[in-house]
Amino acid sequence: MKKDKTYGNKYWESEEGETVEIGPRSAIRCFDIAGKLQFGTILKDRETGEEKFIVKFVIDRNELCSSFQGVAYLRGLLDEWEEMWEAERDDD
Repeated sequence: MKKDKTYGNKYWESEEGETVEIGPRSAIRCFDIAGKLQFGTILKDRETGEEKFIVKFVIDRNELCSSFQGVAYLRGLLDEWEEMWEAERDDD
């Protein structure tokens, strides 16, 4: 495992994350051991054709779970968004 003086261990280099595409070029990548949930964009390198994951932001499990409202708020928000999306879909 590589160590970076600035960032310490790079969990994305030592653990294979599970990636779920959530849009044409967007995805979520989960690292269970490190407790990180990355949201980002999938881009294809023009020269190599290799896909790269560009991180937009990260949710940290320890920070979220140690927060007084974090988990409950996020769970409620996701439920609300899903209900709104389903209602919009039913209207079409």
